[in-house]
Amino acid sequence: MRRLAIASLLLLGCFDWDVLSSTLGEQDLSASGDLSVFDLAQTDLAQPDLAQPDLRMPDLAMPDLMPPTLSFTKQADAAGLGNKKANNAIFGYSAMNITAVGDGGVVARTTNGKDWSIVTLAATTTQNLYDVWFLDEKVGWIVGMGSTAYQWDGSTWVVKAANLTNDVQAVFGSAANKVVAAGSADAVFRFDGTNWTKSTNIAPKPGTQYGMWGTGLTFFSVGASNDTLNITDVTQVRVASDQGGGTVFRSVWGTSATNILAVGYDGNTAIASKSNGVLWTKLNNVPTVGKLYAVWGVSATEIWVGGENGQVMQYNDNTKVWSRFTVSGIPSNEIIKDIWAFDAANVWFVTDTGGIYKKN
Repeated sequence: MRRLAIASLLLLGCFDWDVLSSTLGEQDLSASGDLSVFDLAQTDLAQPDLAQPDLRMPDLAMPDLMPPTLSFTKQADAAGLGNKKANNAIFGYSAMNITAVGDGGVVARTTNGKDWSIVTLAATTTQNLYDVWFLDEKVGWIVGMGSTAYQWDGSTWVVKAANLTNDVQAVFGSAANKVVAAGSADAVFRFDGTNWTKSTNIAPKPGTQYGMWGTGLTFFSVGASNDTLNITDVTQVRVASDQGGGTVFRSVWGTSATNILAVGYDGNTAIASKSNGVLWTKLNNVPTVGKLYAVWGVSATEIWVGGENGQVMQYNDNTKVWSRFTVSGIPSNEIIKDIWAFDAANVWFVTDTGGIYKKN
């Protein structure tokens, strides 16, 4: 019956003989009815080459995890005049016009962004100068030890220290008549465009205020003994902090009155802390050891931090990521005392041995 069915299909053209034969093999379809099993001889199933592949250990040598290199050019050595006294602060009002101040009354200035010279003050001083700030090309201040204060009038530094009674460590402003200074024993002074006035509406602490930054009518001052002040036009209040009493804040910078970063140390441990204007909260992922002295930002994504051992870091406040650099050009035994940047291409550092460096 099967033979008859196949023959019928062939006659009808429903099967291709070549396909059929390849499928059924050589089968005897003679009239004898020999239905012997197709030729199912084993195909060549010789064992494939299962030799072990080369599983030798890959090269797992440690990758080069050294931090990226950041290079600096030394523009001057304590104003470029061989004076090895420390530079304590740097600030400018353009990428070309920058001033640095330091111990022994040293004031240095560049008007082209690279060549520095000593500035002669209207009344010279040998007092240590701690901070400098500019509003623009016509308004600026230098402050220092022994109630030292100089006002920039656009061409000359003029003594303007009446009513200052303490060492003044920090100064900042938002207008010619909105300038705030702070220093030893929590002393806070306000300049109204004519005179300095000492604030008396807060109980002083024995520590010193070292750093200040502000925006609009709100200023933030940071210092020793975990002491931070929120200063306005008429008052100043202490801001709560989760750091220990041994914390010393040395510098502060922010993007707004509710987003501020301060750096310093507790013993020899680096400290960085963020504030929303109401509370300071310690950051726990600072990738460094040793004391931090300086912070300044170009934007929320490019905040520069410096400290002992010539160390330089950058903080991205959007991603909360720190980047640490191998520094070329700044000796590892120098302390970065201050940082100022006009923009991402113009960033300066000053050190405790009198160096003035620009980031390449």
